[in-house]
Amino acid sequence: MNSLNFKTSNCLAIHVLLGFLILLKYTNTTAQEMTSIQKDSSYIVLEHPMDVYEGAYKDGKPYKGYFKEGDKELFVVYYYEKGIKKYSYSFDVLQMLKENKLDGDHRIELGEKSIYKDGKIVDGIKYNQVKDGILVEQYKNGKHIGFYIDIFAMHYYNRFIFEIEKNKMKINSIQDQEYKIELGLINNLLVAELYKNDSVLIRYQNIDVNDPIFPKNSEVRVYRESGVNKGIAYQNNDKEGRIYQEARAILEIFNGLEIYNVKDHYEVFNQILKNITEGRGFIDRKKNEEHDILGMGNFVVDEEGKIMDGIRFSENTTGGYFEIFNDSKVVEKEKTTLFDFQNIFSAYMEKK
Repeated sequence: MNSLNFKTSNCLAIHVLLGFLILLKYTNTTAQEMTSIQKDSSYIVLEHPMDVYEGAYKDGKPYKGYFKEGDKELFVVYYYEKGIKKYSYSFDVLQMLKENKLDGDHRIELGEKSIYKDGKIVDGIKYNQVKDGILVEQYKNGKHIGFYIDIFAMHYYNRFIFEIEKNKMKINSIQDQEYKIELGLINNLLVAELYKNDSVLIRYQNIDVNDPIFPKNSEVRVYRESGVNKGIAYQNNDKEGRIYQEARAILEIFNGLEIYNVKDHYEVFNQILKNITEGRGFIDRKKNEEHDILGMGNFVVDEEGKIMDGIRFSENTTGGYFEIFNDSKVVEKEKTTLFDFQNIFSAYMEKK
C-alpha cells in the first residue's frame, strides 16, 4: 500500500514539474518574442487619455499598443493589435498653431483618428512630408475625398485645400479666403472658374471647335493635338487686375491648371496630388510644355458668341485656309495647309 502511494505521489510530482517547465518555457519564449517595450509620454491620444503609452514589439516588429513614427515636430502614432495596424492618431498643425501648443512645453494632443484595414487606410487622414511642407490626404470608405498641404517658409504659413465635393473639385487657401477655384463638367466639357466670393473673376473651359457659337465675351484658342482638334475659351472679368495683388498664389494655381488635355476634374485632382507627392509642386510645368501642338487660331468672341477679332485656320472638302477677322468682318482669307499656317500664325500673334 505504501509503495502504491509512493508511486502515485511521484507521478503527481512529475506531472506538476513537467507543467511548470512547459509554463516556464512558454513564458520565457513569450518574453523573448516580446523583445522590447516602447514607452512615450510626449503626446496624449484624446480618445484614450493616459499618462504613458506603451507599445510591445514581437520579432522586432510592432505587435501591440501605441507606436510613434516621425520626428519631434511632426509625427503619427499607430495602434496595433496582434501585429495588425488598426488605427493612427495625429494632430492638425493649423489648430495647434492657433492654440500655440507647438512650443515644446505641451504634450501634443492627437485628436485626428484614422482607421486601417488590411494595412491600408479606409477612413481618416494620411500624412506625408513633401517639399516645403506637409501633405495630408483625406479618405472616406477607402477613397480619396480631398487633400491639403501646409506650406512653411520664413515668416510664412499657408494651407491650400483641394477637395472633391459632389460633381466639382474645389481649391482654396486660408490666406485668401475670399477666393476659390472650382472645376467641373458642363455639357461634358471641363470648366474651371476662379471666384471672389460669389462672383466669377476668370473662367476658362474646353470647347467644341465644331460648334458655330463660342462662349460669349471670351478669348478662344484652338489647336490640334495628336490629330484631334481642341479648343479653350478664356474669360476675364477682373478688369482692374486686383487678383494679381490680392491672391497671387491662387491665381498661379488657376493659370497652371491643365484642363485641355484631361477628361474631368478627378483627373486634375489626381494629377495635382501626384505632382505634390513627387516634389514637382502643384503644377508640372515641364509636362505642360511637352505637348506636340499645332496652333489653329486665336480670336476674340462677342456678346453673341461670334468671332469679332483674330485669326483662325479651317478646313473643308477642298483643303485648308485661314481667315483674319477685324470688327466682326473677314478682312483676309487665303488657302494654306496647317503646317504652313504655323508661320503665319506666329507672325500674326507677334504683331498683336
